[in-house]
Amino acid sequence: MDDKYQLLDKILEGQHLTPVFQPIVSLVDGKTYGFEALIRVSEKELDMNIEEMFQTAFKHNKSWELETLCRVKALEHSVSMERGKKLFLNVNCNIINDISFREGFTKAFLQKYGLNSNDIVFEITERVSVSDTHAFYTAVEHYQKQNYGIAIDDVGAGYSGLNIIANARPNLIKLDMNMIRGVQKDDTKRMLIKALSDFGKNAEILVIAEGIETKEELDTLISLGVSYGQGYFLSYPDPDFKDISKEKADLIKSYQARSYIRMNKTSIYPMAGYLSRSGHTFFPDEKALRIYETLQNHPSITEFTVTEEGAAIGFMTRTALIEKFGGRYGFSLNSKKSIQQLTSKNFLSVNYDMPINQVSKLAMQRQYEQLYNPIVVEREGKYWGIVTIKDLLEACTKAEVDTAMHSNPLTGLPGNLIIDQEILYHVLGDAPYCIIYFDIDNFKSYNDAYSFQSGDMMLMLLADILKNTAVKSEFIGHIGGDDFIVICDYHEAENYCKEVIDHFTNRVASLYHKEDIERGYIVSKNRRGLTEEFPIASLSVAGISNRTKTYPNIDSFSADIAKLKKKCKRQTGSYYEIY
Repeated sequence: MDDKYQLLDKILEGQHLTPVFQPIVSLVDGKTYGFEALIRVSEKELDMNIEEMFQTAFKHNKSWELETLCRVKALEHSVSMERGKKLFLNVNCNIINDISFREGFTKAFLQKYGLNSNDIVFEITERVSVSDTHAFYTAVEHYQKQNYGIAIDDVGAGYSGLNIIANARPNLIKLDMNMIRGVQKDDTKRMLIKALSDFGKNAEILVIAEGIETKEELDTLISLGVSYGQGYFLSYPDPDFKDISKEKADLIKSYQARSYIRMNKTSIYPMAGYLSRSGHTFFPDEKALRIYETLQNHPSITEFTVTEEGAAIGFMTRTALIEKFGGRYGFSLNSKKSIQQLTSKNFLSVNYDMPINQVSKLAMQRQYEQLYNPIVVEREGKYWGIVTIKDLLEACTKAEVDTAMHSNPLTGLPGNLIIDQEILYHVLGDAPYCIIYFDIDNFKSYNDAYSFQSGDMMLMLLADILKNTAVKSEFIGHIGGDDFIVICDYHEAENYCKEVIDHFTNRVASLYHKEDIERGYIVSKNRRGLTEEFPIASLSVAGISNRTKTYPNIDSFSADIAKLKKKCKRQTGSYYEIY
């Protein structure tokens, strides 16, 4: 009898196992979805590698005893788990269909621990292949009918293949940690995870990324649309049922907001990378004749890019290559050349993050013969894909329609949806900004005394001043009523605020009767219906920049700007203040 088996036997006899629980959290808001129950050996002198312990148990037919002990320990501790959260229990694929296992998870058994089947997710761990597939799928179907959750673990490794997912139709799949490791540097992993994430959404299967160990991995997974995650970066397993820290939850919200903004960068214009498709690529030393023959056999290839060490170095359309082989001497001149010798190095390439309205401008500036060629998209200096002119024009048209739909009907300025996107983009980005709120003081009293039409004229007056005073492509939005917003891509906005106030003060007098201006106030009814004197309209201006302070999330920014707006409104006459 080997030493490992003796060690296992002592562990089982003395039940020297302690459960620990690692949170599985939403990668949208950081809230805990459930906890995976893991196991640790509680006696140091019996210390044993957990994976070795399970392998030894399988080798010596002790898997049933070991897994049963692990589950019981986890369930005993589950009384302190907050209701509404899921308890993930690891189950060997060849044990779940055992009649003894089925009898062990009765309604009465769970009630002893204050649980019901909705609280339990069986996490199918395939340390070995499924020995009886029919019995396995029948068992899975049985537990799902009893409202247990079924998760397939380690998808992308070992035996956890697509056939298991297709036939078992689990409620959740967990991506193997080896797929997650270094995902931000691996295009193939990203494409695979994105495909599985999209599949999960379409098939109504929750996708969980296991083994998240760095913030870069977390950020990338969120950008790929993965809904749930767990790993040491978020939280280590703990004997207690602990949620992740507020700092980590805030980081998830921040990355989620940035991901949203990357998809809708600069208002509603998406980035080039989100319109791109992979396209066809060839290596520079490949023979032109072979590629010519490939295109002859595949009419769908209308263009291709030549790449070297991942970077785009040449581009060619199908028509251009056919022309090279045409004519009296075209074939004999070019058939033995490498494709690098024939492709054009004068092609338009843009960065993944460039908004499509900017891409469109660059595309339309090309020479006529290149005007309708696709645009090469690069990311971090490497080839990513291509964007066709058709897709580009359709996206730009949609963006322009969306802009019109979400603009204020009176002033024509962008409305709340676009404003919110701009605020998110700037607050959670790294570039300098100053976000300024403009509020007209005593606007309601003017509106009531002079009519709604006159009130509209005052709103259009301020909108006109905000636009005409802008000097650096400032974003100007109309929140609604007498509230406006200006977002500057720089910190020092004091001069802009002063100019707006000066112009408003000088021009607003034209909207009042002469006697009201001379008197310095109007007489109107207040919100309680009582007659009151109201000063001539002025501006309260509150601005926040990231010159000295940055914000981890939009909530903290909103709290600061709300306080500053209240402070500015308490001042007499026009007043501005910028943090």
